[in-house]
Amino acid sequence: MSVQPSRQTNIENILDALISDGGFLCAVVAAKDGLPLAMVGRADTELMAAIAASMRDLAERAHPALTEIITRDAQGGLIVIRYFAVDKDPLLLSISVPFKRAHRRLTNRAIRQIKQIWTK
Repeated sequence: MSVQPSRQTNIENILDALISDGGFLCAVVAAKDGLPLAMVGRADTELMAAIAASMRDLAERAHPALTEIITRDAQGGLIVIRYFAVDKDPLLLSISVPFKRAHRRLTNRAIRQIKQIWTK
């Protein structure tokens, strides 16, 4: 009998592919409250998750249907935060994107894959 990888391991594999394919610095999937569920890369991913959750709370007051927040640093790098739900579980995907890198197609793919893993 073979052991199936955990949900966290499967999501980390998705995130590994995401940062590899996009040349991103790091990626994290977290619960709505910022609790990291899976993290990969070279940055403070726990801090990224907490900031993403805090930004969501603040922005939800102004715009309840918010699905994405993007912040830019002084060098042009981005922190992209995508909000999505699987069943009734609100989740967020946060990635650190270097200057002039595309991210939309890759994050869409990762979110689709995470939703498939989540419902198994």
